[in-house]
Amino acid sequence: MGIYTVKPNQNLFDVALHLYGSIEGLFDLLISNPELNMTSDLVYGQELIYHEDFVLNESIVSEFKKQNITPSSGARKVYFKRPGEDLIFLVGVNANMVFTSFKVAGEGTVIIDWGDNTELEHVQLSVVVQSIEHYFDNETEKRRIRIYGDTQTLKFTQLDTTGLGGALILCKPVVVDEYACTNRGYLLVGLSMFEGTYKIDLRSTTIDSLLPIGDMSLQELDLTGVRFLHDNTVDDYLEYIVTHHADRRPCTIWLTTEPSERGYAAINTILNEPEWNISDTWKFYINNQLYQPDNGTNTK
Repeated sequence: MGIYTVKPNQNLFDVALHLYGSIEGLFDLLISNPELNMTSDLVYGQELIYHEDFVLNESIVSEFKKQNITPSSGARKVYFKRPGEDLIFLVGVNANMVFTSFKVAGEGTVIIDWGDNTELEHVQLSVVVQSIEHYFDNETEKRRIRIYGDTQTLKFTQLDTTGLGGALILCKPVVVDEYACTNRGYLLVGLSMFEGTYKIDLRSTTIDSLLPIGDMSLQELDLTGVRFLHDNTVDDYLEYIVTHHADRRPCTIWLTTEPSERGYAAINTILNEPEWNISDTWKFYINNQLYQPDNGTNTK
């Protein structure tokens, strides 16, 4: 058993998300602390007992630690406003930001808590891309945007979080056909639970690792102008494709970072494996030079 000390402005749902990576961990908190119930208010410094081995989403817990994020929605208890909806995205944004936005199209409804004093915003998705914009109405030391929805009916055909300006943490698997985030530093771990994704645009971002998207069966991946923090990032990703190819779709990949000999060896394997180039073929545009199975290397 572990002991958790409540941080300022936390409620039970914040603690559950912090400890277990999911608000479903609330039930372990209630069992381990019988004096609590669903409406209990927490006090800064209060100690709670929890099961250390009962982690529901390890990637979320790890990302909280890595980003030094402590969920704290305080007395607003926004979770109670729509208890039937799932918390899908958690976004930590710079507290000094006065404006944020994202673009979206799809099916279903999203409910947004902007992390300020405004009411929850309901957005009905459609086939037309909408730009969702918000000006924050208060000042705070930490700001967290929470996006809710019914994952059984919600589908993003397009999602562009470039304007959000914060680390995206996915709390529930959700369908995202096309995703974009460009022109800023970005950790891809938040994308690991995307489902059905076939197109990702990460142009001009700064990236630590591509492995969080390694298992995605993509058709297009644009890494033009990306700054990789490690020299082996591209090579590791290409080798991962070779060793974990399975039944993924052929993909077109744009790169302006030259792979090493190891990376080119992986590309050679991908292009020369007949079973991987049947319905369509893999294509690699590296500094405007095309690598594909049929014609060898051509200038784009």
